[in-house]
Amino acid sequence: MFSQIAIVALSLLAATTEARSHSSRSGINKAHGIDKRATTAPKVSGWTYEGCIVDGSARVLTAKQKVDDAMTAELCTSWCASQNYKYAGLEAKNQCFCDSSLKNGLGQSASASECTYACAGDATQPCGGYYRMNLYVAGSSSVALPSSSTSVKSSTTSTKVSTTAATSTSKTSTTTAKSSTSTTTSKTTSAPTSSATSGNSVATYYGCYQDNSSSRILNSASTESTSMTPSVCQAFCSGKGYSLAGVSYGKQCYCGNSIDSSKKQSSETGCSYSCTGTTTLKCGGFYYLNVYSSSGTIVTTSSSTSMSKTSTSSSSASTSKSASTSASASSTSSAAGAAGSSVIGAASAPKATGTKQLFAHHMVGNTYSYTQSTWADDISQASAAGIDGFALNYGRDDWQPARLNDAYAAAKADGGFKLFLSMDVSSLGCASTGDAQNLVNTIATYATNSAQAKVDGKVLVSTFAGENCQFGQGSYQAGWTYFQSLLTAKKIDIYFVPATFADISTFKSSSWMDGEFNWNSAWPMSGSALGTYSDTSYMSALGNKTYMAGVSPAFFTYYGPSSYNKNWIYRGDDWLLARRMEQIISMRDKFDLAEIISWNDYGESHYIGPIRADQPNSQGWTNGMPHTAWLNVVSYYAPAFKTGSYPSANDQLVLWTRPHPKAATATSPTNARPSGSDYTDDLLYVWVVLKSSATLTVTSGNNTVSWNLGSGVNKVSVKSAAGAIGAKIVRSGATVKSYDSTGTFAYTNTPTDYNFNYFVASA
Repeated sequence: MFSQIAIVALSLLAATTEARSHSSRSGINKAHGIDKRATTAPKVSGWTYEGCIVDGSARVLTAKQKVDDAMTAELCTSWCASQNYKYAGLEAKNQCFCDSSLKNGLGQSASASECTYACAGDATQPCGGYYRMNLYVAGSSSVALPSSSTSVKSSTTSTKVSTTAATSTSKTSTTTAKSSTSTTTSKTTSAPTSSATSGNSVATYYGCYQDNSSSRILNSASTESTSMTPSVCQAFCSGKGYSLAGVSYGKQCYCGNSIDSSKKQSSETGCSYSCTGTTTLKCGGFYYLNVYSSSGTIVTTSSSTSMSKTSTSSSSASTSKSASTSASASSTSSAAGAAGSSVIGAASAPKATGTKQLFAHHMVGNTYSYTQSTWADDISQASAAGIDGFALNYGRDDWQPARLNDAYAAAKADGGFKLFLSMDVSSLGCASTGDAQNLVNTIATYATNSAQAKVDGKVLVSTFAGENCQFGQGSYQAGWTYFQSLLTAKKIDIYFVPATFADISTFKSSSWMDGEFNWNSAWPMSGSALGTYSDTSYMSALGNKTYMAGVSPAFFTYYGPSSYNKNWIYRGDDWLLARRMEQIISMRDKFDLAEIISWNDYGESHYIGPIRADQPNSQGWTNGMPHTAWLNVVSYYAPAFKTGSYPSANDQLVLWTRPHPKAATATSPTNARPSGSDYTDDLLYVWVVLKSSATLTVTSGNNTVSWNLGSGVNKVSVKSAAGAIGAKIVRSGATVKSYDSTGTFAYTNTPTDYNFNYFVASA
């Protein structure tokens, strides 16, 4: 969303609308000027500048953090030095982080153009960006940064097997796979170098192997844990019936019975990440695996690059009706390597207590021309998809209160749909006592409305941002405590679940909050599929407080330097919306609230509602790119999250793709190639639900692949090729569902402009 950089869009010739970029965490309304961008990091005596690096919600530097509106490179480095840390990192204009090493698999080199937020204390200096950090290291010698996804991707093959990560250390979602290779040679070797012990079993170590994102070298089952060690992984794989266990990325575990011998490395350099379970052991690296064998031997294979793999989901007892599917799926393709990947089945839905609620983030700043009937239409479509209400993200435009009134009137008339205020304090302001009073007055306006969403009988309220709000009290903790005191004076009891982006270690002690909305849990921040580490980290930090998870289908924004200077993507691959919905379903015994980002944030391309008139100058990448077919996906998964039971399986077919290859060069681009474009895959994604076994045929250009699939949920992909896209379900010789984009959409290898948004359709 349009976070703390405001995006103002012309909706009518006579009026402007404001949208908020919820992906930059500091900004200013355009009417008052765009944030100045600093580009050159200063030299600091006694420190070496390492460049712009990748950060994430888990944080690359975790030991110390401070926020200071006088932040400069000199202030941050001197503070970290005073705390006896060798690394100092500046981020988001006024934040400083310190540590003795790079953590959590983060720290890959990023483009300098991604670290251009002007320092709060000196606008000529850069202080990072959105999860981008200007990194300094004490001394005169540079350090080696973790390998980037770009270097890993260069070694990928033409096939891909998708894996489903664990949802927590106690609940594990796994993926099992069957594969067929066109040419295979195998041998058994026994050359142990060390061992890992777990219980009564001993695993023999066989070295460091290079993995890749498009075809995991161990793809039969997987999990991840914040307590990962080689022994934990070996026990998991042995329990699943696999002899090989590979630890990766500090926290991930992959299983199989054979491995490609050509991927073994001559050194341990790539396998340098400390295990999350113990820092004394190594657990692989960025697409590198430490591989162990429980049998004392290892079966190696050398496979052709035209290998086709099909995976099936395997999990313990499930309450899901769709978890019962065929044990395997076979595929045939029109061209070698045309098949992308397939995942069969859906996540188990554990039993849980508490009332579950699924909301969607609605940008009031994109509703200038809305009437009550427009709100009623949005509510009708959302409700039909199983969404319980809207989080109304509102800003400071003088016309927005009228839109809030219309929204509450429409929801009240509906009778069941609920709303709550998501105060965009990056727009509304939160510096003075008057700002706090204004927020409280708006809450009071709707607190007794029958359409107001509640938790435990209290008025649900959230924010976008808030970590810098002081309300004239000297600190953000004191500021929000003061805000709560104003509500108490009005006898309004709220259930406060903000998205503050604050240091998670402060959550337990922040008595003014009832929980936290983990905004950035909705997307992966690298070239890998989304996992659940961010969820488990937040839940651990919150203790007994409420956790609200984020869900999103994609993220792409394309504003240039002369506009809002937001030009990047997050990985939306791996059937992200379905994957994330399955993740929250499998964690439904851990939390009660989830929020889809978003209903109508067109500027960041993650809208699932209809494209309406009030766009924030995003027409260049949203026009002709509908997303409402994704509501079918939400509709299927929503009951499983809320009730623990999936709906009866009826034939459904949803497909989505980007309009051009990630490496294509635009012939007449509006802006530079978006940052993060290498994080994506050139695939047509298809999500299908079958009431009984059938053949699914998917086409992208001249690539056509058919699968024989069982009942329930199936997710497949096909390599993208120029031309129309389409899919059909055939059962007993009859076509029961079909879609063909001819005349509506065509994938092209020669785009005029860059567009990493998705075209989404359904049959």
